[in-house]
Amino acid sequence: MTGTHARLAIRADGDSRLGFGHVIRCAALAQALLDAGHALIWFSQTPHAIPASLASRIEVRPIPAGGDTDGSLLPALTDARIDGLIADWQITDAPLCAQLRRAGFWLALVGNNHGDAEADLYIRQGFEPTQTGALMQVCEGREHILLAPDYASRPPRTIWPQARRLLISLGGSETPVLEAVLAALDNLPELEGVMIDIKRAAPGTTALPEAGLLAELCAADIAILGAGTTLHEAAATGLAAIALPIAANQRERARQFAALGLGLSLDPTATGFAEDLRQALRGLLEAPARRQALARASEAAVDGRGADRVASRISHLVSATQTQLNSTISRTAAGPAA
Repeated sequence: MTGTHARLAIRADGDSRLGFGHVIRCAALAQALLDAGHALIWFSQTPHAIPASLASRIEVRPIPAGGDTDGSLLPALTDARIDGLIADWQITDAPLCAQLRRAGFWLALVGNNHGDAEADLYIRQGFEPTQTGALMQVCEGREHILLAPDYASRPPRTIWPQARRLLISLGGSETPVLEAVLAALDNLPELEGVMIDIKRAAPGTTALPEAGLLAELCAADIAILGAGTTLHEAAATGLAAIALPIAANQRERARQFAALGLGLSLDPTATGFAEDLRQALRGLLEAPARRQALARASEAAVDGRGADRVASRISHLVSATQTQLNSTISRTAAGPAA
C-alpha cells in the first residue's frame, strides 16, 4: 500500500449460465476504485466477460474452475501482494473467507447471499437497507447501488403521451420465463404500433456488449425486466418497468422496487401470470401520467453514484486497517514497555 492508495483484487465471474450481474457491478466499482487511485487485479474464471475498456486499465489473472476451493486462490493472492479482496461470488464459501482473513487479507463481499461468511465490509445490492448487526460494516440501500459512471445524474426522462417502444430483457442467463412473457403478449391489441425490443441470452454467451443496455433503456418507454442488475439501471434512467424475479435471490429486490413506488412487480410462477402481465402493461401504455410519476420517483431514488460512495468507504477502511496493522507491527518490534 502506497500512501492512501491500495493494491486491491476483485474476484467475480460471468457468463450465460451465471448471468453477468456479478461482473457488471464489480466493473462499476472497479472504475470508481481506479478513479480513486487504487491499483486493481481481477481474478476470474471468465476473464473474457470483463469489459475490454476496463481490462485495458487493470491486470487480469485467469484462475481455473475450482480455483476458489482447491487451495490455489490464497497463494495467488499472496503472490499478487494485495492489500484487500473484493469478492462477488454466486455462492460464498464461509470457510474460504475465514481462511483469507486469517491470512491477513482485508475482505469485502458484494451481493446479498453470504450465509454465515464473515467479512470486513458487506456491499449489499438493493433499493432498501436490511436489518444488520450494529457491529457490521455495511454499504447498502439505493445510495450504494453499483452502477457504471454513465448512469450518474442523468437528465430527467422525457415522457411521451404515446408509448413507442417496449424493452423486454430478463438478464444475461437463459430462462423459460421469456417465452411465457412473449406468449402472454402475443396479439395484444394495445401493442399495435409499439416497437418491441427483445434481448435474449444466447446459449454460450461469454461477454456482454461494451455499452451494456444503457442505449436500449434510454430509448424505451416501458420495460419488462428481470429483477437483477438491469432493474437498478432502469431506475437510474427513470424507465417505467415491470419487474419479474426469475430467481429466488431476485424476489426481495422486486418487492422493494414495487413497495417504494419505483415500478411494478409480478411473480412469473403465479397462476394467472399471463393476464396479470397484460393488465400491468395496459396500465402503463394507457397512462403517461403514471409513467411520469414512476420516472420521477426512480430518478430521485437512484442517482447512479453508488460506486463512488462504496469506493470511498473502501478507501477509508483499507487505509484504517493498514494503519492499525503498521501500529501493531511497530509496537511488537519495540518490545514490551519498560
